[in-house]
Amino acid sequence: MVGQSASVQTGVTRTSTEHVDVWQRLQPTELLGPGSLADPTTGTVAPPSGHEGPSGRRPGRPSRPARPTVRYRRIAGLDGLRALAVVSVMLFHFAPQLLPGGYVGVDVFFVLSGFLITTLLVREFRERRTLSLTRFWVRRSRRLLPALALVVLTCTAVAGLVGGDVLVGIGAQVAGAATFTSNWVYVAQGSTYSGGLAPQLFANLWSLAVEEQFYLLWPLAVLGVLALRITRRRALVLAGALAVVSAVAMSLLYVPGADPTRVYFGTDTHLFGLMIGAFLAFWHLRTGRPTLVRESPRTSTTRGAAFVLGAGIVGAVVLVLAMLRMPWDAAVTYRGGLFVVSLATAGVVNLVLHAPRLGQVLDKGPAGWIGARSYGLYLWHWPVLVLVAAIAGGGGLYAAPGPWVALTATAMTVAAAALSYRFVERPVMGRGLGGYVRTVVAWTRRGAAGRNPLPVHGWVTLTASVLVAGMAVTGFVRAPAVSSVESQILAGQEVAAATQQPGAAAAGEAPAPEAAPDTAVPDAEAPAPTVQDPAAPAAAPAPPPGDQVTIIGDSVTLASAPALTAALPGVLIDGAVSRQMKDAGGLVDAVRAAGNLRPYVVVSLGTNSTVDASMMDQVLATIGPDHTVVLVTGYADRSWVPVANAEMIGASQRFGNVVVADWSAAIAAQPTLLGPDGVHPGGEGATLYASVVAAGLAQAVTLRG
Repeated sequence: MVGQSASVQTGVTRTSTEHVDVWQRLQPTELLGPGSLADPTTGTVAPPSGHEGPSGRRPGRPSRPARPTVRYRRIAGLDGLRALAVVSVMLFHFAPQLLPGGYVGVDVFFVLSGFLITTLLVREFRERRTLSLTRFWVRRSRRLLPALALVVLTCTAVAGLVGGDVLVGIGAQVAGAATFTSNWVYVAQGSTYSGGLAPQLFANLWSLAVEEQFYLLWPLAVLGVLALRITRRRALVLAGALAVVSAVAMSLLYVPGADPTRVYFGTDTHLFGLMIGAFLAFWHLRTGRPTLVRESPRTSTTRGAAFVLGAGIVGAVVLVLAMLRMPWDAAVTYRGGLFVVSLATAGVVNLVLHAPRLGQVLDKGPAGWIGARSYGLYLWHWPVLVLVAAIAGGGGLYAAPGPWVALTATAMTVAAAALSYRFVERPVMGRGLGGYVRTVVAWTRRGAAGRNPLPVHGWVTLTASVLVAGMAVTGFVRAPAVSSVESQILAGQEVAAATQQPGAAAAGEAPAPEAAPDTAVPDAEAPAPTVQDPAAPAAAPAPPPGDQVTIIGDSVTLASAPALTAALPGVLIDGAVSRQMKDAGGLVDAVRAAGNLRPYVVVSLGTNSTVDASMMDQVLATIGPDHTVVLVTGYADRSWVPVANAEMIGASQRFGNVVVADWSAAIAAQPTLLGPDGVHPGGEGATLYASVVAAGLAQAVTLRG
């Protein structure tokens, strides 16, 4: 991700006696002088001791060099941390049951980005005696845009071939990617990070949007800090205060039991990781006095060394525990959990900065290779997963993609990221966009002879480019307005509305069977009466007639409405999207007021929010003991669903007029019957849902005697 895009490099020669802090390792030593962020002791940018400016002048305002004059090297260990971050995010998406908290890898990237970008900005000011925002933004664009454009163009083209749900909203998604506003586009659309009625092809770009918005605004703040000659302490207060305000905003805006996508995607509520990284960068700006940080892994005090080591170890433990035990939609995640994860990441980064040898170990082998390509891996992994899952068919993209889908998507992601890094990202960084384009054009024309302007490989490249662009345009043209799940829900809404019309029950009743022909025989020829074997099993009870049943449900019920009316002719269905159990009392009152509350009441509201015992008791009291109630368990990749299901089972044990229809157990055994969102049933899944409800009603018949 973008954390890898801002490689801060070092150029200090190590000696056995030199005490050099981390900030000095991030820039040429001869450009350091005493003072505040510009110069804390004098308020000015002092010339290096013993050096004169150009033409023998001691510089008041020296001419700035066109380019740095010292070669830099990477900070050891950061590639290893990037590898940890991107692998955890990919595992969270490809195999969420293995790493339910892997999404915190994004927060690791945020801390790294905040640290590196702030470091680069202040280093450039030290180096050039000025800060060129234009140069900074051009560098960021050169690093980020080519790979992003390749991903968006290629995946949109493939989606144009695949068609269907993957193209829903593609125009808005591409616009969000192009303007780095993807997070706000998804919030405005009401999308959810952990699911949705249509798979969002570029949903992972929300975090890139947050970082780009940070890249746009934070340099202005740093420039103000430097121009006003604000002290290091005040810079730390600024970064720390912004981090705390953002974390508090996330905690206050989070609503327990509701979808937390808004607070997770929001730049305002998820800024704290970037600001904690900026705080760490300012912390390591220690000039003009002895510092804890040195070029060697030793520290100047035993207490300081113990603190750095302890904070790093505790931070690593916190990261591992969060990845293993902190679900994305849990309350603790948004009420301090992600903030603590960001602090833990800063502790690990700080340890790596103090211990270069540890960093070298982290960067070795596959971790270093993955970390260097982490930006491409992050960009490619989600669109590739969505496309592979769409081609493979079946449901449960968000809940459980399936082993073959996950393995195929992993292989394709690694290959695409490696090719992008080799043939796009590194060349553009080295030659610039213009130089890269000229190189590609020259390569396509290499070997041309005679009147033929292009050789064979040139024509192949040109044809492939035109085809990819054409398929991408086709994707925009073919994009459906709504997904298949949305279409199914809309059709279900019409069916449900029809069941509430006067006379719908009578019209929906199954016709009475025709009278059998008179086959009476004389008494002498009448067969002997049949005696039932007492050991033979009794016939399974049948559900009550549909005109005795009212169903109050959510979008899962609506998606299954045609199947419900087929299984229970005459049933009354009252359903709506995004309903929650806390709304059930009011819904029951409204249905009763309309005269539609029948003897058997089915409540299917366990998907969208949590349920507690008092809420469940209140709903059942509102329905009343003179009705028999069937509670339908929910199924979704949400942390509150098992809790809600357990409360329904508990209610059936406390109340004698309540039974449970276990939709969760039935669909868990056949997850491929779900739609691509992993929540709503498909065609056969809707039939299964109706059969589960009918079985629950049949059990309810036995309660009424």
